[in-house]
Amino acid sequence: MNVSIGIVVATLVFMFVILMIMRRYYTKKISHLREEIKVFKNSNEYQEEAVVIFSKNFEILSANRSAKKLLQLEPYKQGEILDKEIKFQIGKSEVLTLPEIIDKHMQITKGAIHLDNILMVIEEHKKHLNIYIDYSKWNSQDSYICVFQDISSEFIEKELKRQFGEVDFLTNLPSQFKANTDINQLVITAQRENKKIAFFLFGIDNFEDMKSTFGFGYTNSLLKNFSDFLKNLESDKTRSYRLECDNFLYLIEEIKDEDEVVEIGHELNKNLLSFFASRSKDRELKFSIGSVIFPDHGRNSSKLIDHAYRALAESKRKPNNSVTLFEQEQYSIKKSDKRFADEMRAGLENGEFEVYYQPIIDLKSTDIVGAEALVRWNHPELGLLTPNKFIRPAEESGLIMNIGEFVIEEVISQHKSWMEEGLRGVEISVNISARELLEYQLADKFEQLFKEKSVDPKFFNLDMSEENAMKDMIKTDYEFSILKEIGVNLSLDHFGISGSSIDQLQRLPIHTLKVDRSILKDIDRDYYHQETFKAIVVLAHALSMKVVAEGIETKEQYDVLQNLGCDRAQGHIFSKPAPASEFRELLKR
Repeated sequence: MNVSIGIVVATLVFMFVILMIMRRYYTKKISHLREEIKVFKNSNEYQEEAVVIFSKNFEILSANRSAKKLLQLEPYKQGEILDKEIKFQIGKSEVLTLPEIIDKHMQITKGAIHLDNILMVIEEHKKHLNIYIDYSKWNSQDSYICVFQDISSEFIEKELKRQFGEVDFLTNLPSQFKANTDINQLVITAQRENKKIAFFLFGIDNFEDMKSTFGFGYTNSLLKNFSDFLKNLESDKTRSYRLECDNFLYLIEEIKDEDEVVEIGHELNKNLLSFFASRSKDRELKFSIGSVIFPDHGRNSSKLIDHAYRALAESKRKPNNSVTLFEQEQYSIKKSDKRFADEMRAGLENGEFEVYYQPIIDLKSTDIVGAEALVRWNHPELGLLTPNKFIRPAEESGLIMNIGEFVIEEVISQHKSWMEEGLRGVEISVNISARELLEYQLADKFEQLFKEKSVDPKFFNLDMSEENAMKDMIKTDYEFSILKEIGVNLSLDHFGISGSSIDQLQRLPIHTLKVDRSILKDIDRDYYHQETFKAIVVLAHALSMKVVAEGIETKEQYDVLQNLGCDRAQGHIFSKPAPASEFRELLKR
C-alpha cells in the first residue's frame, strides 16, 4: 500500500518538474516570438511601401505608416471599413475602385495581382503607383494583403524626359536627341580607355508599303514589337534608341574588331528573323542593317550616325535582310556620284541619251521576234556609257525616273515609226525598276502614250528583275494586273537567282521568264545547269509562259537550248545591242 502511494507521489513530482521545464522553455519561446513580431511590426511600420491588410469585407485589419499617409487613413480604427472615395485608373480610360480591381482580376489570375503605373485619385490628390495584392492560399487570415509602391517621382522624371525629347513617345525607347548626348559621352570614355564601340542601325525596307496596306495601327504595333526586340537584347554594355520613323539604333560599348561586328550583325539578323517569325503579317517584314565602328568610322555622334545611315542605304540595295559595314572608300565614290548626277541631268536635257536594241530570236524559226531596249549615254568626255556605269547614281538622285520616262517615250515613238515604214511588228522589252513600277504610275503613262501614238500595246513587254518583283508581292501583283489589263506583256528578268515559289509565279500575270545568264554559263557542258534550265522550261510551259535565255554567246549553247525546249534567246551570237538605225536594217531582212 505504502509502496503504491510512493510511486504515485514520485510520478506526480516528475510530471510537475517536466511541466515547469516546459513552461520555462515555452515562456522564453513566446517571449522570443513576441520580440520577432515586434521587430516585424516596426520594420513593416517604417518601410517605404504602403502595406494594408483588408478583410474580405474590406475592413482595415492593419495599415503601416506609409499606408496611412498615402491613403489618408488618419485617424482610423482597426476593423472599420474603408469609406474614402479612392479611384484607380488603369490604362487610358478604365477607372475602378480597389474592390472592383480585385473582383475583376480574381476571375483572370489566382493568388496575386500585380499592376504597374496605376493612377490613384483620392479627392483631388493624384499618385502614380505599382500595386501588389496577395490573396493566395498561404494567406491564413483569409484577407487581402495590399502593397502600394509610390512611383510618382519616377513618373514625373519620365514625363520631364519625354517633354525634353529624351524618350520616344510611341516605343518608350530613348530618342535621337538622347542618342546624340549619350554617344558623345561614350566616345569620350572609349577614347580615354582605347576601346571600340559598335553601332547597328536598323531600317524596315517596306515600311511605307506596309503602312499603306495594313494601316497606322499595324505599323505602330510593328514599331513597338521592334522596340521590344531591342529591349530584350539590352545589357550593361548595350543601349537602344529609336531615331526616326522605322530606324532604330543599337550600340555595344566594347568590341574587338570588324570581324566581331560582322559576326554580331549576322547574329542580330538571325535573331530578328526569329523574333518576327511567329507574327503572321510580320512574316512579310524585310529589314536592313547598317553598322559603323568608333573610332574607325567617326569620332562623334553626328559623324557616326551619318555614316550608319549611309551603310544602311547601301544595305537596302542588297537582297532582303542584309547587313552592311560602312566603307570609307564607298563613301568617297558617292561624293563623285553627286557630280555625275549633275552631268546626267544635263545630258538628259541635251539629248545625250539614246536607246539601243538587242534582237530576241525565236529558236525554232530563227526569226527576230523581239528586242530588248537598252539605254546608252553618249557622255561628252567619257564616250558611250552602258547602264552599269550610271544606274546607281541615277537611282540615288531620283533621275532613274527621268531616264525611264525617256526610254518609254522613245521606244513607243520608234515602234510607231517602224510600223509606218511597213516593217514587221516585233515585241519591244523595256527594263523597269521597282521604284518606277510603284511610284511612277506606269499604267497611266503607257495608256496615255498608246492613245497619243495610236500603237498596239501587245508589241510592248516590261521586264522587272525577279528580286525586285518579289520585294513586295502585294504591290507588284496590283500594278502588274493593271498593266496586263491595258494589254502590256510582263516578264521576270534574271529569273532563277532569287528563289521565287510556284505560288508567287501563279499569282503574277507573267508572260515570259528571262533566265539569268548565271544559269546558262557553261550550259553546254554543265549537267547541273542543264537540269536546272530544263526544270525552269517545264515549269514555265506548265504556267503558259515563254522562256527567254539571256547572254548566249556560242553555237554549242544555242544547240543545247534548242534541245531543252527554250522558246527564245538573245546574245552576242545573234547581235550586240545596236542603235535604232542599225536594228531597223535587221528588221528589213
